[in-house]
Amino acid sequence: MHLRGRRVPTAAAVAAGTVAAMWCGWRAWPGTPAACAEAVSLTVMLAVVAFGPTLGGADESLDRTAAVRWPAVRAGHLLLAAAVVAGPLLLTAGTAAPFGPPALALRDTAGLLGLTALSATLDGPARAWIAPLTWTLIAVMPFTAPGDGLAAQVVTWPVAPAGDTTAAVCATVLAAVGAARYARRGCPRVATPDAPA
Repeated sequence: MHLRGRRVPTAAAVAAGTVAAMWCGWRAWPGTPAACAEAVSLTVMLAVVAFGPTLGGADESLDRTAAVRWPAVRAGHLLLAAAVVAGPLLLTAGTAAPFGPPALALRDTAGLLGLTALSATLDGPARAWIAPLTWTLIAVMPFTAPGDGLAAQVVTWPVAPAGDTTAAVCATVLAAVGAARYARRGCPRVATPDAPA
């Protein structure tokens, strides 16, 4: 009931449909043996932002009155979102046309989902999509090619090669901080006309 109330089935369908559409579109492109990191990152970002609005309920104050272990429920919510986003990408690894390296899909899913969760705790679930969208779009722009400096590597972590240490650290930090803060605190309360903030 919690997942249905937060529109998770709809978000899961949108995320899985996005991954399927991108994979089919890439397969239709002649002469491309493997998807580039930019295509994988954009696909993961589009699938992850579908879950942003599901990270908060219609009435957070009502949710807080329920006798539920919210940290466990919220952590499970993020794990489900990660499975829905990464699962279809990992399934393509067993086909003749894999959609990028599995390590890249897992890293970007963890990092961008953590960034979405962190954004939801700071600015609410309605705006949780802004941070992952902005970071990914900056990373894929031609003028922000991965460079040697640490700042350039941090900015472009979503499109770095699968074995890149800086990208792995960035994704791990974002995933850990975002998941921990979301599981512990949830989203900010929204003031309603009937109740104080």
